[in-house]
Amino acid sequence: MYSLYKVIILQKFKSFFHKNKLRIVVLVISIIMGVLNSDLFAIESLRIASNKAVKHLFPKSPKVYFTDKYQIKDTNTVYLKMNYGSAEILNPKSLINKKRDKRPRVVDLVMTLYPSDLQNWEEDYKELISKRLASLEDLDSAFSMDRSIKWNLIIQDEDQSLYKAKKRVHGVVIHYSPLKSDYQKEKYNQTLRKMETHYSAQVEGKRMFEVVKRNKENWKNMLVITDCSGSMAPYGSEVLLWHLLRTDKDDVSKFAFFNDGEKESIEIGNAGGIHFTSIKDYRKITRAIKYYTELGYDKNNDHPENDLEAIIKSVNSSYSHQDVVVIVDNNSPVRDMELLNKINYPVRIVLCGVEKKEDIHPDYIKLAFHSKGSLHTVEDDIDQFMKNKEGEIVMINKVKYRVEEDELVQVSKKIKIRH
Repeated sequence: MYSLYKVIILQKFKSFFHKNKLRIVVLVISIIMGVLNSDLFAIESLRIASNKAVKHLFPKSPKVYFTDKYQIKDTNTVYLKMNYGSAEILNPKSLINKKRDKRPRVVDLVMTLYPSDLQNWEEDYKELISKRLASLEDLDSAFSMDRSIKWNLIIQDEDQSLYKAKKRVHGVVIHYSPLKSDYQKEKYNQTLRKMETHYSAQVEGKRMFEVVKRNKENWKNMLVITDCSGSMAPYGSEVLLWHLLRTDKDDVSKFAFFNDGEKESIEIGNAGGIHFTSIKDYRKITRAIKYYTELGYDKNNDHPENDLEAIIKSVNSSYSHQDVVVIVDNNSPVRDMELLNKINYPVRIVLCGVEKKEDIHPDYIKLAFHSKGSLHTVEDDIDQFMKNKEGEIVMINKVKYRVEEDELVQVSKKIKIRH
């Protein structure tokens, strides 16, 4: 029965083919010609290579291709010209997009494999790749923020002479989608604003992680207490903790997060909003911070924070930590300084948002001095508090203080900071 069925189907196919032979031939030729002239065929002509050595240089992991010669499409592209071996954009005005009426979709960074070779091109061209990307991002920061952009590194390897290599395409080719309606333009601008906030926090968080890296050998078995109120959003504290867990999770005993309270009460020592976790998976830390931030959001929007309550309750709930590290917003004062006498252990204070070296908030200087702890900014570690003596001069970010009877006195303005 099955064999008979096959015979019938085969006969019908032969009959159809003979009746429509000309149409089928025309259709096949059309398909082949279409492929030959399509972008698909162009992509197939590229030879893909590993991006391992250069992927960290790009805003997003790129694809790396080798090709004989790069051809620029005329439609919906902007070609930013650069000379052979140079990172200077020769026609920067070609990219001016103040109206934001087009959105970059694909960016090709185009180079020539001369005088390098396949074995050494990664090392030979790393610096040039970095400089060309920096030139592009300086021209328009959207290229560093927009994570939807696809990146290609395309290397032309046909030429065997410097003269011919210089004649090739060099620079950046941007493929974009036109934004025709006002709605599309406004939506893209909103997206960029969100991306800019996120990008800034990412950058700041990575900068703040330098504090942890500098003190890696000194801080052990840490109880990490983090302000996650709304004012901390620009500083990327989740990025800092993400890197901390990824690289030093064995030195973290416990995390505590405080959001300045989740009720209307701002009673000193009882504002609440303090949460504890022993997360060890760096991939979960961002979600935890977002959750605890939202619990307190819009509840207490006053500027000062319940830092000391958070430190005291966190320490009382932890039994195995060695160092107490608190991450705070330098621009938010401490609301509950009257609890200071209850802290009798060193507190390492990581300060976010220190713009100028002399701008460390007096509340945090007082906390570090009283606890015999330390202050930490992106640039400096200030730990003289562990060893001050009567009459000693203490330099805090180039501002002089003198120790006088359990007080820090600023030499210039005589502002007293008591224990």
